[in-house]
Amino acid sequence: MSKNPEIPRSVDEWADRIRKVSAADDPQAARKLARDIYRAAQEDLDAERARAELEREE
Repeated sequence: MSKNPEIPRSVDEWADRIRKVSAADDPQAARKLARDIYRAAQEDLDAERARAELEREE
């Protein structure tokens, strides 16, 4: 799960952000969205790896 409360967790929240960025002519907003998506995905992968590591140790 995301540690950053500003990062959306539901598909609907991500879709809303994508629509807003798509409608805006703001390259910075698009870059922020891309960073947030990357960060959220990385946090999910880290959590998944930690769970797998814990299971291996048990």
